[in-house]
Amino acid sequence: MRNVASLYQVYQLSGSSIQLGLAGFFQALPFIFFGLFGGVLADTCNRKKLIISTHTLNVLPGLALGILTITGQITVWHINALNVVASSLQVLGGPARQAIIPSLIPQSHLLNAVTLSTLMMQGTQLTAPVIAGFLIDFFGVQASYFTDAALLLPSIVSVLLLSASGQPQGARRRISWRSLIEGFEFLWHTPIILSLFLLDFVAVLFGFFRPILPIFADTVFQVGARGLGALYAAPAVGALIGSGLLLAVGEVKRKGVLSIVATLLFALSLGFLGLSRLFWMGLIAVGALGFSDALGVVMRRTVVQILAPDDMRGRATSFLTVFAQTTNAIGAVIAGAGAALLGAPNAALAGCVLCCVMVLGVCWAIPQLWKYRSE
Repeated sequence: MRNVASLYQVYQLSGSSIQLGLAGFFQALPFIFFGLFGGVLADTCNRKKLIISTHTLNVLPGLALGILTITGQITVWHINALNVVASSLQVLGGPARQAIIPSLIPQSHLLNAVTLSTLMMQGTQLTAPVIAGFLIDFFGVQASYFTDAALLLPSIVSVLLLSASGQPQGARRRISWRSLIEGFEFLWHTPIILSLFLLDFVAVLFGFFRPILPIFADTVFQVGARGLGALYAAPAVGALIGSGLLLAVGEVKRKGVLSIVATLLFALSLGFLGLSRLFWMGLIAVGALGFSDALGVVMRRTVVQILAPDDMRGRATSFLTVFAQTTNAIGAVIAGAGAALLGAPNAALAGCVLCCVMVLGVCWAIPQLWKYRSE
């Protein structure tokens, strides 16, 4: 909600698309700079206290933005600076929120727990912009900021009610560069997790489709802004269906196989998008992309939670997040360049072929993933 309100207000204040792009950049910047450090904190500090402290401090940026808006003192640099603070706190507390999950439930329920967590995040991506837009239209931008700050309070109470201590298992350690290096060493020597990271890398690098959807809406389907909105909403709908299906199925033993199949389905859906010339076909293709991506995300997060020891779980989770954010940025550049050189449909088809080839290469280089079964 705060991100939507901030982007809206930046454009209202500046009328500049460049300022709008910079605002989005500042929102994402902390993920790259502080993402790995958040994992170190999650494996060093009490996770429960870390979540509470970051949530409590994150109330302040929303309050400050609301007050500055009411008083008429708000400027673009205020918005960017406070969003950097808010995003930094979110990044620093994020790995702890993921790493504490296995200590709350038995491993047999872990897949459902991670799926439910992912499902809730996908649900907020659908509902939060709608709620923020409603508040802005009827009560002003400040109402969205104040609501954002207020909604953190029940989450703080929820964490206080957790029965788990939140203390990472194993010997206590200090915050150091060595802790970060240990995380890299663990990933390198755990081929199943490494292969999952590589699958995510190739899928996003050659299949990051969101930046070229406006081209499909304008030149291929000719559906205008409303059609573009439907194309952007379709992946979230597909992701909700995929997550709901996993919840209904329950525990899946062959998580490695499902990860590979989901990535191949993602590549084929990208190819279907490239071949689509009718709007309804495009909606199905983009929805299938969201569906397969949700399956892959849940499998990656679940396997990381299972294979990473408790004292390494925060760092493994943070690597996954930072890896995804960085690859998204690179994938967006490749998607734009591919669409400029080949046209959007051909770029999607090329991405499909490259993604399939790379998935088969990963399976050949690291065969342990195909054989992996969770007990």
